[in-house]
Amino acid sequence: MIIDFHIHPFCKEATWGDLEKIADAMWGSDTKKRKRMSVMLKNLSNSYSITNYVELMDQFQIEKAIIVSFNIKTAYGIKLVSNEDISNFVEMYPERFIGFAGIDPPDPQSEEDLEYSITSLDLKGVKLVPPVQKFDITDKKFNSLWKKVNDLNVPLWIHGGHQVSTAGSIAKYGHPLLIDELAMNYPDLTIIIGHMGTPWFWDTYSVVLRHQNVYVDVSAHPELYQYFPWDAYSKYNIEDKVLFASDHPLMHWNQIIPAVQQLSISEGFKKKILSKNAKSLLKSFNIL
Repeated sequence: MIIDFHIHPFCKEATWGDLEKIADAMWGSDTKKRKRMSVMLKNLSNSYSITNYVELMDQFQIEKAIIVSFNIKTAYGIKLVSNEDISNFVEMYPERFIGFAGIDPPDPQSEEDLEYSITSLDLKGVKLVPPVQKFDITDKKFNSLWKKVNDLNVPLWIHGGHQVSTAGSIAKYGHPLLIDELAMNYPDLTIIIGHMGTPWFWDTYSVVLRHQNVYVDVSAHPELYQYFPWDAYSKYNIEDKVLFASDHPLMHWNQIIPAVQQLSISEGFKKKILSKNAKSLLKSFNIL
């Protein structure tokens, strides 16, 4: 069985704003990808149920999935699935979903949103997207937010790497070396670098190796797996810090699961990636 550490529950039960505004913000106002993705959003928001996600999880032998909110309110005026939606979906399928809150650090209400999401909505972690939210995690004005995440004792998932889909995103804010300082300042704060830190794979490896509290997930870019330093993770005994994640439905399970299964790594490493590492990490937070 598989644990997916990052999926977007885009479905008809979710809270949707103006789909055209969302498509323009995410993929530009006049691009081929925008047209294709606009069709996808319309189909998901009108026809696809959260129950369909669970059925598809069964098909691909996904035992549990972490579902996330995408909050880019300050930069774009958009929330793709609210934290309340995430909480509702977890309540509907508590054995299948674990909810992470989307928090927008530049929003003056971010600390209140964080507190509410964890203590009232019972969400179990936090998701950030610095390149799209357009903020630098090393800026000291956010220190009180990191302290609150740390005090609440929940894992922090941070979009690692550039962001090619959202028009106007600032690539440098996704560089994994920015996480280096955060990990040093808060050694008890568990941090997951999302998307392998693409394209900075070796910098990501350095941060994961150097900090006991930092993990990496392999979501979104299976076509780039050939550039990820799998051997280095094995040789330096940090195989247990690599997590499977998909970014579904933006990256479908029918593409990314076979890509992991076909990697030229040991079967033991594959098992760690697909479920064992996530189980160990989630159990450390009493989530499983």
